[in-house]
Amino acid sequence: MTPHRLMPLLLLIGVCLSQPALAQVNPFRGSKDTPLSASDISAINEATNRLLEKPQLVTGASEPWTNAQSGAKGTAILGKTSQHKGLACRSVQYKATIPGPRPERSATLIWCKTKDGWRML
Repeated sequence: MTPHRLMPLLLLIGVCLSQPALAQVNPFRGSKDTPLSASDISAINEATNRLLEKPQLVTGASEPWTNAQSGAKGTAILGKTSQHKGLACRSVQYKATIPGPRPERSATLIWCKTKDGWRML
């Protein structure tokens, strides 16, 4: 591979490796309803980050999110604790209202605390 073609690949790898512990996650992936925009997914992830990084993780705690551009909004709600392969885990329920024919949706994901941060199970 020539140097001018290798540089963009190395830059892409560097950007991917420098991302925060919580990757961009779409809890509503695979839905046949109106899709979420990239900015909706960013807002959901920011709410999840705020929720899981609180000093006291209390079941029922919530973090709202909103995207004025798309009209979508919702809440990430902290659920029960669990263990998976020795890791402390928490369920997070996502509730969202997204403009379209079926606006209400919900999903639940399991997040586990690793040495590198929270990861989706």
